[in-house]
Amino acid sequence: MEVLKGFFVNAEKANILFNMILGLFAGIIITSSYVLANKGERYSKNFAVTVLILPVIMTVVIPFIATDLKKTLSLAGVFALVRFRSIPGDSKDILFIFFSLSVGLIIGLNDYFLGFVLAISVSVLFVLVTRFWKASGKQVLKITIPEDMNYKEVFDSIFEKYLVRHAVKNVRTSNMGTLFTISYWVEPKPGMDAKAFIDELRTRNGNLSIILENPDDMEVPVL
Repeated sequence: MEVLKGFFVNAEKANILFNMILGLFAGIIITSSYVLANKGERYSKNFAVTVLILPVIMTVVIPFIATDLKKTLSLAGVFALVRFRSIPGDSKDILFIFFSLSVGLIIGLNDYFLGFVLAISVSVLFVLVTRFWKASGKQVLKITIPEDMNYKEVFDSIFEKYLVRHAVKNVRTSNMGTLFTISYWVEPKPGMDAKAFIDELRTRNGNLSIILENPDDMEVPVL
């Protein structure tokens, strides 16, 4: 009979079940903002599901650890073992992980007003900023060259043809020092033909690696 007591629904368990339902609604709000913010772009459906479910899980976990320091530290240890990594090309996913966990935590502590104010206000703000704040045209260009090549002027004529402006971001060696990789901040001219641009650069760097990418497309790991 002692085992069966765990199946009875008392006031505390009813409150947790109610919080789970609210956590699901909050997750729907957050996930909807994630999808709207990425409308027309590539995004991970698996990540969207993760963002949807996280608040529900937090509403269940929090009541069991809120008054117990040992359990709280144990949960922190579990989270330390989990390394969330954003999807390549979308570093803002880190924010949505923290956002979902925070909303679930607040609802799990029975502060429904603050939880939904946070969920709705941040979701609306994020969608507005993402949709209407136009990013600059700045990109990152990475060119690999042989160690004996003087990169300071060899690409200038091509840059003047295709770019509004450019600046060296960093220089690093590779392949045991036999190659250099120069990273530039570049701003392409309107309507620039990226293929033609890269093809002309290849004639100068010996057909070695050339990468042109947007800063937002570079993977940002979460440690």
